[in-house]
Amino acid sequence: MNILVTGITGRVGANVARHFLQKGHKVRGFVWPGDRQSAKLEQIGAEIVEGDLASSADVNAAAAGQEVILHLGAAFQAGGPFTPEQYFDTNIKGTFNVLEAALGLGDSLKHVLLTSTDATMSKYPPEGIAEPISEGTLPLSTTDWYGYSKVLNEHLVDRYVRHENLPATVIRFSNVFGAGEILDFRQFHLKTFIDQFANRTDAEGQSAYKQMSEAYEGEPHLIIACDRNGRPWKKQMIEVREIVHAYDKVIANPNTFGNVYQLASKEPFTWDSIVPYIAEKTGAPVTRVNLPMNPTLYEYDLSAARNDFGYDPKLSLQDMVGEALRFQESGSSEIIPTTV
Repeated sequence: MNILVTGITGRVGANVARHFLQKGHKVRGFVWPGDRQSAKLEQIGAEIVEGDLASSADVNAAAAGQEVILHLGAAFQAGGPFTPEQYFDTNIKGTFNVLEAALGLGDSLKHVLLTSTDATMSKYPPEGIAEPISEGTLPLSTTDWYGYSKVLNEHLVDRYVRHENLPATVIRFSNVFGAGEILDFRQFHLKTFIDQFANRTDAEGQSAYKQMSEAYEGEPHLIIACDRNGRPWKKQMIEVREIVHAYDKVIANPNTFGNVYQLASKEPFTWDSIVPYIAEKTGAPVTRVNLPMNPTLYEYDLSAARNDFGYDPKLSLQDMVGEALRFQESGSSEIIPTTV
């Protein structure tokens, strides 16, 4: 198949592109003019087309002759800062242009997939979320510009599916990690919360700040983050290879047209299970702290993706840690370590 990948120079786009190239498909990447990462993708066989997502002419030219469009390109927090206008032009108008270009392909189009994010949902209430989150559990309520742009994108896709019968699917990512990145996850590090609590004036906040400051031994120093009642935090993330697996299973699958799917790793983790494991492997000290703040306490129900297109993630967070340690030692992995 002919596959267009917007955002091909990101760590997800690059690895998805490599996978489909290795399977014998033709991959075209749509990139910003002058993107320094483009050469890496050309080296593995991708065709590179430069342009601006906000330009309908550029997007139409890139989409010409394609059968599948994987729309991963976006203005994203890690690549910013971006203005509200840039978020609107790139993420919202850009997605509109992609959907219009897909519609213009007519019967030759097999599938268009929009990448969304769990940043569309508010996942941090004061007591956490007890039940696994499915695609319809939480309202799309964020006001952050990146997450809100993705809310609008999901609504755009829904409109094109229902009104134009476009074969389109929305894929929501949880937090994504590539080679080596899991060890640098800020919420595993005590210094993150020392900085966050430095200006707290309430008694609970000052007490937590004092405990953390007195325990801190310098970087790296890990934290077993707990809520104010002592429950260890819980979260569910995803590794790049699981995303590649998902796209391999979902692409051109009519069972998925018109649907939204949450992607995550095969299971959640708690801070009291993974942080001591990282400490054991790295030798870093670790401190347990009850944090007086809205906690991270959630996991995902992945049954829709499992049932509709056979999504079957294999990697545990321990596997991700092992990959990160091997990457740090050797500087190589199965993942192309491109930037977002």
